[in-house]
Amino acid sequence: MAPRVIAWLGPRANVLLAELYALPVLDRYLVYAPLHHLAALVDRAAVHSLPHCLDGHPSKQGGAWQDLLESLRLGQQQAAPLPQQGPLEPLFLGLMPTRGCNLNCAYCGFQASADGSHMDPHLVRTAIDWYLELVAAGSGAAQVHFFGGEPFCAPEVVEFAVLYAGLKAAQVGCSVSFEVATNGTMDEELCHWAAGSLDSVLVSLDGPADIQDRQRARHGGQGSFEAVVRSARILSEGSAELSFCACVTAGNEERMPEIAAWFCREFRPVSVCFEPVTPTQPSEAAGLRPPDPWAFAREFMKASAVLASYGVEPVHAAADVAAIRNSFCPVGRDAIIVWPDGMLSACYLPPDEWQRRGLDLTLGEIRDGRISLRDEAVQAARRLNVWNEPFCQGCFIKWHCAGGCHVNHRLPRQAGNYDRLCIQARAIALSRLLAGMGLDGELDALWADGKALARAVHQPTDRIEDVAKGL
Repeated sequence: MAPRVIAWLGPRANVLLAELYALPVLDRYLVYAPLHHLAALVDRAAVHSLPHCLDGHPSKQGGAWQDLLESLRLGQQQAAPLPQQGPLEPLFLGLMPTRGCNLNCAYCGFQASADGSHMDPHLVRTAIDWYLELVAAGSGAAQVHFFGGEPFCAPEVVEFAVLYAGLKAAQVGCSVSFEVATNGTMDEELCHWAAGSLDSVLVSLDGPADIQDRQRARHGGQGSFEAVVRSARILSEGSAELSFCACVTAGNEERMPEIAAWFCREFRPVSVCFEPVTPTQPSEAAGLRPPDPWAFAREFMKASAVLASYGVEPVHAAADVAAIRNSFCPVGRDAIIVWPDGMLSACYLPPDEWQRRGLDLTLGEIRDGRISLRDEAVQAARRLNVWNEPFCQGCFIKWHCAGGCHVNHRLPRQAGNYDRLCIQARAIALSRLLAGMGLDGELDALWADGKALARAVHQPTDRIEDVAKGL
């Protein structure tokens, strides 16, 4: 949803002030209320006066920003997303058919081997029975996601799960949709099946052959580009929604607009996600480094304009100003991931990565045909949300980024001490807000003035009360 001026508030001004932000944009300020989907570009006087006016003090000031004040006073606020409470309400059921993978990506930290054990069909049935009966008694809309390794290295598990879940959903009276994240190297017959049987397919494709084959080679060193492109063409003609995820490394930032245009010309994606590489031991050994955050943000915005011209959604999850959430990922939102050995977890990343962060995201197990969840583990996972991240409380994208990945993003301790992930997310979100308001001239001028852009992005707190005190 593009930010727009709508109305809110009335007597609960203290709630508004806690969720009203202001960022300097050249000689003016962007006032942003994420829970209202409201944004406005105002002058210095408005930022200074708004906190007092909303706190019940009358205003003697005139000007166009008075419309903003009235909108804030009279409109409707979206509720802040609270942590999960009460009975379990899974965001989705994740199935990991195998940890094995047929690629040997240069940056992969999943430690997947060419071979891996496959999930037993009895585990699939137990998980689906439990989940769909839970959904049927609640929302009535189920989602089954397939993760890996590479899910299609265990095609019989994926096919059985889709067939069985469809039959079970009809039996219990709920709907079910299927999504898979894949490297796209499955054989042609399997790809045609996926194109017609699944609802959404997310293909990892980093770009043209020179990028893809360097970063995402097979075991033995052969390239994967031709196979993935073949699959993407098949998926483009199917009923499943096709999305791409491209991993960006240092040196490839400026090719993001080119890659975006190539995706749209050659295939039929509904969305394209660009994400910077996460540093791992393999990525460091391969000399693949994360891109400069400023360069990534700049080129992402250029790529976004290309994608938008084709009607394709650009995705950078941490800077999605349309999303209102308290956790960046499935962790803390009751998602249940089933591992090949029957372990149940809140996250699909390898357990040793959790442990390095001092986290245990194991929720339980499937044993003897029964789901066993530890309530204390579920509650601990639910506490992993932005409400419990002091560093994020003054940030204008608190309800969008929500602190990022609980495993891979180590939040700084000192307010305003933003790391590269914070910098690029803040820069992209600010740019998206201005672009969504049609302020392309102001956006271009801001990017042309490095000091002004840095001033906005490095602002230690964005809360309008704090910003106004400094004026």
